[in-house]
Amino acid sequence: MFLTRHFVFVHVPKTGGNFVREILERHAPASWQLQALEAHATWREIPMSHRALPRLAFARNPFSWYVSWFHFQQKEAHSEFFLRISDQGRLDFQATMRNALTGEGLLSPGYGALTQTLFDMLGEGLEGARVGKMEQMRADMLRLFGECVEVPAAMAEAIRELPPQNTSSHRHYSRYYDPELRRLVRDKDAPVFDYFGYEWEEPPA
Repeated sequence: MFLTRHFVFVHVPKTGGNFVREILERHAPASWQLQALEAHATWREIPMSHRALPRLAFARNPFSWYVSWFHFQQKEAHSEFFLRISDQGRLDFQATMRNALTGEGLLSPGYGALTQTLFDMLGEGLEGARVGKMEQMRADMLRLFGECVEVPAAMAEAIRELPPQNTSSHRHYSRYYDPELRRLVRDKDAPVFDYFGYEWEEPPA
């Protein structure tokens, strides 16, 4: 999370937050009074001095987010939750996600993981948050920052030109789903699909 005089940026995992961090750390003017908190701090940890400021963040198509999260956990993180639903990392993507989302899975009673993450980090229903889409991050970052403060020319240029940060090498998300899992994710993360207008997309030709 980053605090400024004009807004608070909440870093939702796997939604391009490292790109935002690079922009802010390299190009935020001193007058913005940039402060870094714990990387994935939630809205509850925003100091009272900054509670009234806009909360900015990014979301991502849930189909894509789950694939990115799975590969990150598989290669680097190995969280207790992931190890539990993946049989200690032995299961593939489809089996792992079914274990999480169905039957006695930890996510079966309520929303999917992305919806719960967004609500936990930004507030139930996203009230008071201004959330862009990772898929159009550069344009949305310029818009979100610009709604709060004038964006310096050098920062605007960097937003348009900085190479992507911390990118993954997995295939297009459509390669990882069968029809059943696709329907399940669409149902569990309906608030995110509906709020942002996300849909299933085939890979580019």
